[in-house]
Amino acid sequence: MFGRVALLLALSASAAAQLSPWTPYDMTLERQRQVTGGAHASVDHLVPADLGQIDLGDCAAAYAAEPSFAPSEGWCLTGGKDRYQLTFWRDAAPQQNKHSEAAKTVVLVDKQLADLVQEIWINALLDTHYPRAYAGGLDGTTYYFQVRGQDLDLRGQTWSPSADRPPAWLVSAASEVMGYARSQGSDPEKLRTALAKCKERLFSYYRKRSSGGA
Repeated sequence: MFGRVALLLALSASAAAQLSPWTPYDMTLERQRQVTGGAHASVDHLVPADLGQIDLGDCAAAYAAEPSFAPSEGWCLTGGKDRYQLTFWRDAAPQQNKHSEAAKTVVLVDKQLADLVQEIWINALLDTHYPRAYAGGLDGTTYYFQVRGQDLDLRGQTWSPSADRPPAWLVSAASEVMGYARSQGSDPEKLRTALAKCKERLFSYYRKRSSGGA
């Protein structure tokens, strides 16, 4: 039931994104926006992650942060029904797809928390699409998001989001999950509150955007 409801909500949000006014691509305009920073600041969605770029494994939901000059780290949510576990990992060096066995932490996660994470990730990833201007850089951090399950196999990414928009909210939520894993699951209510806030904020944004209010 959860899967059908989440998918319907996600498809609705994705379709809503197409309701904003459309204009043909203008390279000169987009380059100007890129120079001024307007292009990066206006991105309110994840962008596609290449299949060969990163694979976070068979996770119901997953996240990875890859800084330019520091070790990468992330987490993977696995399980089903009433039993889930969260695996936190940290690499010895950046740009590695094989995670060090010695740098893993595994904690149990209750179904409500797991459902919240999956709802947020599914809806955000189904809103993933290409931006009109390149929004990356040589420094900063690339954040990856992935869902594999419920008949979905989705990947998206964002680079150093700074604007008060969905990509930054997703990174914040993912960081809360990371903190939960690092603390060995010491405060599930704190995480539950943070995820519920992110979900409400994200879904409210999609609804407003569909009506032209975002």
